[in-house]
Amino acid sequence: MNNFDSTKDYFAVLGVHHDACDKTIKLAYRKMARRYHPDVSKIYNAVVKFQEVAEAFEVLTKHKESYCRTLKSRNTNPTNPKKHTGAKNKNQHSQPGFSQGYFYKKPLRGKNRTVTYPLTLRYAIRLLKIGFFYIPSLKVKMKFTREAFLEKTFRIKGRGYPGLFGGENGDYHVKFNLTATSLSWELKGNDIYGEVKISPFLFKKGKTIELDSPSGIMSLKIPDNYQENDYVKVENMGLPADSKNLAGHLFTKLVEA
Repeated sequence: MNNFDSTKDYFAVLGVHHDACDKTIKLAYRKMARRYHPDVSKIYNAVVKFQEVAEAFEVLTKHKESYCRTLKSRNTNPTNPKKHTGAKNKNQHSQPGFSQGYFYKKPLRGKNRTVTYPLTLRYAIRLLKIGFFYIPSLKVKMKFTREAFLEKTFRIKGRGYPGLFGGENGDYHVKFNLTATSLSWELKGNDIYGEVKISPFLFKKGKTIELDSPSGIMSLKIPDNYQENDYVKVENMGLPADSKNLAGHLFTKLVEA
């Protein structure tokens, strides 16, 4: 008695080639199981899909030889012999898509996966300084550049959804939704503009104060000739410099509060 349903294509369920080795089958199972596991998956029919994946893995690891033998027999001994003569079967073996006596599907490339990450201005500047963005789901450090401010799509090859029937994986696309304006600061080109509220006790011309900006904590001397609504320029405290761009500057108004 067979321990499997010979009408099912268990290879297709796992998205692997019919010639796939045990290691490939095991890796495919792990990917599919993570995707459809009921404890983590948000897919509406995850339970059913997970059961199908588990069944396919069990058959292809415990009963693969018997299952493949059944498929071969079914394809070489069709129900209607008039439509499948010996000569035609012989020719069929030489056609693309036929291997070890049974038909397999053409490899399909996996779909790309696009993920958009929200970023504050402060965090984006921090990423520019360290030079990379860490993607927890992939455990990968991705190079982070000023192009993220221009809504560029960054591509990580082969880390998207898995391919089917031996096809290559799709790519992982990364986008950033940057909030360039905060309550007190705004990005204009490479420069940062904003205002800082200072208590009357500290608001004295010529006095050096510390202020918290998107670029971090910095020291600022209140100019002796400072007038209301003037901007105080702090050089090189805007967007950090890179191989193509000079550092921006920070311009701040000082408001007594």
